Amino acid sequence: LSPAFSLEGMTTGRRGGRKSAPADFVLCDTTQNAFGCGLLQLGKVDRRAEAPMTPSGAYRANRSHLREIATEALEVISGRDCAALDIGCNDGTLLSFYPRWVDRYGVDADAIVESVGQWAWTARAAFPSPELDKAFGDKKFDIITCASVLETVDDPRAFLARIKALLSDDGVVVIETLYAPIAIAKASGEVLGAGARAVYSLGVLERLLRDCDLKIFRGALTDKSGGSIRLFLTHDHVDDYDFDPWYERLARLWDEENALSLRTTTSYQAFENRARAGRELFQAILTRCREDGDTVHLLSDGPEALATYRWAGDAGAVFAAAVSEKPPETGAYLCDHGPVLISQTDCRAAEPDILVAPTALKREMLERWREAIMRGAQMLIPGPDPIMIGAHNFSAEFGKLLSDGDAGGDVETLRTILTAAGGPRLVAVNEAREETG
Repeated sequence: LSPAFSLEGMTTGRRGGRKSAPADFVLCDTTQNAFGCGLLQLGKVDRRAEAPMTPSGAYRANRSHLREIATEALEVISGRDCAALDIGCNDGTLLSFYPRWVDRYGVDADAIVESVGQWAWTARAAFPSPELDKAFGDKKFDIITCASVLETVDDPRAFLARIKALLSDDGVVVIETLYAPIAIAKASGEVLGAGARAVYSLGVLERLLRDCDLKIFRGALTDKSGGSIRLFLTHDHVDDYDFDPWYERLARLWDEENALSLRTTTSYQAFENRARAGRELFQAILTRCREDGDTVHLLSDGPEALATYRWAGDAGAVFAAAVSEKPPETGAYLCDHGPVLISQTDCRAAEPDILVAPTALKREMLERWREAIMRGAQMLIPGPDPIMIGAHNFSAEFGKLLSDGDAGGDVETLRTILTAAGGPRLVAVNEAREETG
């Protein structure tokens, strides 16, 4: 494991407390060991510093992603009667998008799963676990989904092996997880500090899946969490889903990823430098807001908000409140020594001067708080290049989002995304692939 980069202030001894330490990411370095896999991962996990879960249905953008996963999975298996399992089901939002003829199952280690009604079978348990093995018995699933889960798994090989064991003979698995090439090119430090223990590339995933006798037959890039990859998997011997256009798009993505210098630490060191510069600018803006006497509210109360608060460092003292997605308990705080939690209604009534939105929720928050911005408030987005959005530039910034300027796009846009972001550069081109398409 070689040091990749360090994100200052992103881990703490207690959840979000004032005393903070850097989050050090390491690379399973293929240049140091031929058996290395190239996985980018957090060197040390401090579970005491983890934030409580945000309900999956809290944000429209996330609901849209989950609806797409459910819909596309059903389309792949031709919408037949089936059983579906969602790993990390949270509040059951993804399961709710299946039609009633689908036999729905959900598992999650967090207490939030207990909010799911009787319309789905659910269990509060880690996956995999002996408890679930006993509960499922010989049960097989036609669809297995896990969105934003793999990046938090400590033993991905055991995780994927158990998925394979539960998959029906012609079943489909859908995985969506942070994608390393886009994450280090476009994301800011606080996005990677919002709970990810590992950030995967297609090469790493393909190796893990091959070891577990699974294969990828379809994939696409998405803008979830600033840059993710969605992959469709099945047993390695199944050819029911072999479709040349899907494989051609995967091949193009594979070629472009292989042409990036992701197997050395150079790209990650460049990311660290960009992240440090972005953080210093973000802190300087917050410091200026405090000197000007501005009232500053932090939008959201989930992991992304806690990461943004940590990213602000000492300048985070300017946050007068953090806005909860549901009415908070009296005297509740985002974290130890952090801002008090208030409702959206109270935030609107207070008419704060500055609204700080986590980078991953940029579009959602611009849409939700448009009226406040038009009345004079400004929205600050940390990001790799912090930006203040007011009535004067709202249309221009929102237009960039609508034109996919901040989105993942599809598998054919990786080169464009990386070029525009000024991130990892292509160091080689597969001419044969370029000629044949």
